[in-house]
Amino acid sequence: MNKHLLCLTVDTDPDGLSGKVTDRRTLEWQGLEALKTLPAEMHARPELESIPITWFIRADGQLESILGSPSYLLEKFNCFWSEVSRNGHELAWHPHLYRQSNVEHEPRIISRASEAQEELERLWDELKDMLPATSFRNGEGWHTPETYSTVESLGFRCDSTAIPNRKGAHGHPMNWAGAPNQPYFPHFTDLCADGKERRLLELPMNTWLVKAPYDAEPKLRYMNPAVHPGLFARAVQDWEKTRKFSYTDLHVWVMIFHPDEVLPGQHSDQLYERSRTALFTNLLGFQESLQRAEVETEWVTIEKAAEFWRRSRLKQTA
Repeated sequence: MNKHLLCLTVDTDPDGLSGKVTDRRTLEWQGLEALKTLPAEMHARPELESIPITWFIRADGQLESILGSPSYLLEKFNCFWSEVSRNGHELAWHPHLYRQSNVEHEPRIISRASEAQEELERLWDELKDMLPATSFRNGEGWHTPETYSTVESLGFRCDSTAIPNRKGAHGHPMNWAGAPNQPYFPHFTDLCADGKERRLLELPMNTWLVKAPYDAEPKLRYMNPAVHPGLFARAVQDWEKTRKFSYTDLHVWVMIFHPDEVLPGQHSDQLYERSRTALFTNLLGFQESLQRAEVETEWVTIEKAAEFWRRSRLKQTA
């Protein structure tokens, strides 16, 4: 099999959370509000109409503490979630495991294993009837063996949290040093190692080298189609020189962006153009790169990619 599955994912985080500085106190969703027109805009363009989106929906204790309910976004955008789900998109769970007592205080990450496990179980007990999710992504890209096993025990089949070879700074719990850049079953005690088959399959946010104007050299980043097209095109060119495909295996490419990164009217910066046009250009540019390599491509959700990958693995071991 010489097929490449492309997944477009959105983390429905508030405006201004991600960037050169992480602002965990922000809780405004102008970007998500504006993104409600994106599916129709893509559907109106023949070259984009077949792209489904996996929406990783924020639902967690921070929203509960400050906005009154962990299901705040599920309720606020209920009609939108129903519409995109009917149209073949996927709804997935994306908690940020924060502890925040009030809006003035800086949230802290719940990184202690037992506390994080309890929070995941508590939240999912409240959310599971509202969110028919089989895919999970932990906020800020971290897991421990304990949190991964907890997500697995809650019934999830797909995880897309890993950012291969990225490590957090200043005590941040993220550490994916040595993790594969393609789907794998994480080892039960070392999530960066490929292990035996288990219920929860990891589909990493694929990483590659991108050089922003303020970088001294290219930096390892996840594949984000919201960056300036020039930067994205250069990353594609550099990637084409070093990529190696197995022409018998199935490959999966997971891209991610955040709503405010394509919010019209926002001032662009040196990394993000804040433009739908840039997003569309980059999505098509990546697909065309694979097509130049004469491989078959298909846009799918995370859930569908996992199904394809499992079937492919089963055939290989039969």
